[in-house]
Amino acid sequence: MVGLSSMESYIHKQALTAALINTVINPFLAFILNRNVDSVDLPGIVIDTIITSIVMTWLVTIFSAADVNHQLRIGHFKDEDLPQPGPILSRLPRRGALLGMVLFICTALIMVTLTVSLFSLLGITELSVDRLALFKTVYTGPIAYVVARLAIIRQL
Repeated sequence: MVGLSSMESYIHKQALTAALINTVINPFLAFILNRNVDSVDLPGIVIDTIITSIVMTWLVTIFSAADVNHQLRIGHFKDEDLPQPGPILSRLPRRGALLGMVLFICTALIMVTLTVSLFSLLGITELSVDRLALFKTVYTGPIAYVVARLAIIRQL
């Protein structure tokens, strides 16, 4: 990553790690937890999306905030011009658990709205377990990436 500061590189690596982990774990869990059914209907998909948004977002926020705070405490990035959270992000709680709650509420609202809208538009009323896992493969990585970036930047 040419031209990135060590902090920007750190943020990107941490967010990418969160994305990759969630891209693997969430579809696997969807497959395992639903292995005894043929398909999952739209209300079940919405519930799954809410639960995934809550758990994934909260855990990514907790771990990301804890790690960057540790890195800052031990003196990494002390000579760098750190990115600032911006006007909206700076108003959110700094503590990982509270920030995680705010971010999971936002994530759940956005993902449920997008899921219901997209599925309604396409006439999808249910997904096979394989397709549910594929759906989670598509959305969990990008969400985890964004959440990790936001959680890290909020700590700065």
